[in-house]
Amino acid sequence: MIERLERARVVPILRLRDHGLSVEIARILVEAGLDVIEVTLDHPDALGSIRAIADELADDALVGAGTVRHTEDVRRAGEAGARFCVSPHTDPALIAACARLGLEALPGTLTPTDVARALDAGARILKLFPAAPLGTGYLRALLGPFRGVAFVPTGGIAHDEAGAWLAAGAAAVGLGSDLVPAAPAHGDLAAIARRAAAIVRGAPLARVDDRARAAPCRASGRTG
Repeated sequence: MIERLERARVVPILRLRDHGLSVEIARILVEAGLDVIEVTLDHPDALGSIRAIADELADDALVGAGTVRHTEDVRRAGEAGARFCVSPHTDPALIAACARLGLEALPGTLTPTDVARALDAGARILKLFPAAPLGTGYLRALLGPFRGVAFVPTGGIAHDEAGAWLAAGAAAVGLGSDLVPAAPAHGDLAAIARRAAAIVRGAPLARVDDRARAAPCRASGRTG
């Protein structure tokens, strides 16, 4: 999962109020090279979208569930075909539930205490949330004591800012409504494709060699 994230560099987040075009949007994102996709569970149709994307793009996309707050969410997401679960917070019970079902947990972290707690609970990839108000300097500071940890900054990041976060040491960046609007119409699809293409063109330029992935020091003691 970490290697897949680092290849994708960006995780599109589909926080949709209208799921009618979810598969079409996912296909556009995958064709652009953004093949790790999160669908948030804060809409009744979200599980249906996860199932449809997992079925239609089984060989091309890695789809996960976002806004996972309860262990029951983990179970339902896994049954729908999700491969990972993203939470806005750190809850060891959710991390354990993901491990039992063979799903990757991406708990939300903000403080050093959150980071240590998530790693100690077994998480390998950490969502840094909300990232935009803190800025890239905060991520660099966290990577001091948590050298080599795979962070995915998310929350308020514009699609043309992804490169700065990647250059700061992020494993990948989560992009929401600035990439995919909450209620997309057919007329929005071309714009989504253009933004996705621009992200893919810019993201590799931000790859850096100083994130010390070769010798990570995880609080959990694992290098996974």
